[in-house]
Amino acid sequence: MSEPNERQEWSAAFQRATWGCAPEIGRALGLSARAVQQWGQADSEKRSPGERLEILMRVAIEHRKPHDALAPLHLLAGRLGYRLVPDEPEDAPAPPLATVAVHASEAMVEAGEAVQTVLRAIEDDLISNDEMDAIDRECDEAIEALIRLKQAARRER
Repeated sequence: MSEPNERQEWSAAFQRATWGCAPEIGRALGLSARAVQQWGQADSEKRSPGERLEILMRVAIEHRKPHDALAPLHLLAGRLGYRLVPDEPEDAPAPPLATVAVHASEAMVEAGEAVQTVLRAIEDDLISNDEMDAIDRECDEAIEALIRLKQAARRER
């Protein structure tokens, strides 16, 4: 079970998200409005969908690379018109310039791998589902590498 403070955070988030539209959400999910409203109650015995997703992501991150473990969140964000970006620690020390160069090199390699994956996929003028999965994965890795480069360069300012 989640810590009390974490449970309260999830409850507050679900209260904000479902306020005034619990009946519509319930109908869309085949649930009662009451079931949806319970997600906003910290004292409920059942874990909210958010708590379940957080547990799933925490366990997956322990066993998978972040871009694979967080694939469901990336998919959801993309479907809603958003993109997940790793949070930059506020107290992170500026890396040495050599570290920025390493991040630049990693970003270049990842971007090259993404481009190569796309080029291989279009050789037969058809992109299969497996090839699209590989393209998504390689592009996500390249984007993450570019974000790390951007963060390292920003800390160097």
